[in-house]
Amino acid sequence: MNKPLFAILIGLVLVTSVASQSSFGENAGCRRDCEAPTFGNLDDGKKMVQSGLVINDKSFDATQYDQVVPTMTVAAGQPLRVKMTVYENSGADALQHVSFTISDYKDERHQNDKASISWDRDFTGEQKVNVVDFDKMFDGVKANATSIDAFTTSVVFTFKFQKSIDPSSIIIDAWDNSKNSRKNIFVDAIKVEDKSLEKAIQNAVEKKIAEKKAAKDQSDKSEKEKSSEKSKDKSKKSTKKPQIAKGKKKVQLPRQYEY
Repeated sequence: MNKPLFAILIGLVLVTSVASQSSFGENAGCRRDCEAPTFGNLDDGKKMVQSGLVINDKSFDATQYDQVVPTMTVAAGQPLRVKMTVYENSGADALQHVSFTISDYKDERHQNDKASISWDRDFTGEQKVNVVDFDKMFDGVKANATSIDAFTTSVVFTFKFQKSIDPSSIIIDAWDNSKNSRKNIFVDAIKVEDKSLEKAIQNAVEKKIAEKKAAKDQSDKSEKEKSSEKSKDKSKKSTKKPQIAKGKKKVQLPRQYEY
């Protein structure tokens, strides 16, 4: 083989290799799948999911690694439905883990996770739900995963908070079977109020007000009764007929005559 022909063949191989990498799109430059599952955007900024996190009727867009959002307030004992929509470039079957975590988050060095719920699928396809909740914050946890299309999965957790918590961050996390992982942090996104305690305090206040009102009503009733008794006494005195003193019967003496 002469040198010019060899050079042409080498050139064709290089062009084919570059074309193959370009067609791989989001994983260009990788020898394998380097794109993690996403609740919003891919590494190149392309948006794949709208409203990646939905809690009851409130939705959040996962646009950054960590983002500040308005704090959502919920009541302890209130049923919550947390829906996470995840896109995985290698296909929905490659998704292995999705989690929802309540955390005291300041930054990567100052993070204290309070409780977490995760959905996992192993290489055999078996699915399970794991709950890490040492402080017993959650109650009645359930999970369900459904494929929306060939690349997108909807993971839904339902549960109730059992106690109040101060404003805390929500962390959602996912990884695929190539161990590519991605998480999004919503800073101070949720607060839980113990409405049962609030109701107990309100009931105690209302009871005290009712007792004071009852005591006042009783006092007013006693005063009315006393006033009524006095009026009756006065009425009796005014209607009594005056008594006429009876004197002795007047005796007429016999007339005396002078002689």
